[in-house]
Amino acid sequence: MQEKRKKIKILFILSCIVLIGTISLGILYSNKNIQKNKKYQLINKSYYEVTLNPNDFFSNDKLEENHYYIASSIKSINIYFDYYLKNNTKENIDYSYDITATIKSYADNGTKLIWTKDFNLKDRKNIKDKEIKINENYKLDYQYYVNYIKSFQEYYNIKTENYLYIKLNVQMTDKENSYILLTIPIGENIIEITLNEENAFLENKKQNIDLQKIIVIIILALAAIYLGSKILFNKDNEEAILKEYQDILITVQNRPNKNSNNSIYLTSLKDLINIAVTNNGNIFNYQKNYYTIVENIYYIYNVKETI
Repeated sequence: MQEKRKKIKILFILSCIVLIGTISLGILYSNKNIQKNKKYQLINKSYYEVTLNPNDFFSNDKLEENHYYIASSIKSINIYFDYYLKNNTKENIDYSYDITATIKSYADNGTKLIWTKDFNLKDRKNIKDKEIKINENYKLDYQYYVNYIKSFQEYYNIKTENYLYIKLNVQMTDKENSYILLTIPIGENIIEITLNEENAFLENKKQNIDLQKIIVIIILALAAIYLGSKILFNKDNEEAILKEYQDILITVQNRPNKNSNNSIYLTSLKDLINIAVTNNGNIFNYQKNYYTIVENIYYIYNVKETI
């Protein structure tokens, strides 16, 4: 009986260790992600506005962002890159940035890229500071790029689908690029300008996930489930085992009259049942202690040491 209890205790302790390990790893990994998220705080106020050529139809010579624009009416696109990344750790940040323009021309309804041209609007600038603070304004001559693409099309006598990409590239040491990107169609009568940003410094999806840690967590979780099930759903559970032996199970109110010389303590309830069945005997239940008597010998399986 003592050996049985010892095994149960060891199994329980192992289950607790595994569960604690699983929870601890999960908390550590979650905290690591939370810390990465809170390390930087982005305040981005980048925007643009469109300046129109003189005309008799628009009362204002400037249109705000997020509108549709008549391409031929556009004189310039004023771009305001206002990018502020606060570093909550107060450590210095090594970073750099530049501004580029890229023309891309596609054939077959935009499925095949056939020509691309890069323009450097601002040289790369390297900075070391406790925060990233970029404030750059750029006046884009829209018609210059329209004429540039027209020259390309006329030279090769082809029609293409064209886009102009204006991009602020922000690079932090050993990090993926973050950027602010304006996509401007060229060659259409009515255009829509889109402004997108990618903040690799902030997003969880850009973090490198340690596959080994995930595997360890999964293994520990599976081991915890297995060990827990061995304790909670043990096949040696007395109720499950004795259910089919109700006909030979007798509950008694008195202790068995025995002494240490004629008593054998068993560590398995199944062994007790086998002895009783083999000898056509009964199983007696006294306060969750089971025993059978064969030739004046008491075979006892103690669940509770009350005998």
